[in-house]
Amino acid sequence: MFEITDSAAQQFQASIKEVGDDSLSLRVAAVKSPVSGMIYNLGFDKPKEDDVACSINGINVIVAPDSVDNIKAMIIDFRDFEGQEQFVFINPNDKKESCETSPDGCDPEGNPSCKSCKDLE
Repeated sequence: MFEITDSAAQQFQASIKEVGDDSLSLRVAAVKSPVSGMIYNLGFDKPKEDDVACSINGINVIVAPDSVDNIKAMIIDFRDFEGQEQFVFINPNDKKESCETSPDGCDPEGNPSCKSCKDLE
């Protein structure tokens, strides 16, 4: 479906411990915006009847059916970008992505993730 990097998985695991409810799963949503590419949402939730559920890199994940096609081949990472630690989304389904401007940290000037951007071209 999609990938969660080790650094992102560590952050999600720390957040789950902080919340203190092991019954929750990570809900991942990606909805197409008519003006700005994808809108992403992450949060902890209990599965609903029609959710797709799986485990990715040790994290229990749930996705609503309307997001499944939008996250295929996506990578969720956690990294420092311009001095701020944040979750980043590298998504070939997001038409606003570009190596030069994407907030996902994919940067042609030495960022090792830029190989993912080249895959988008």
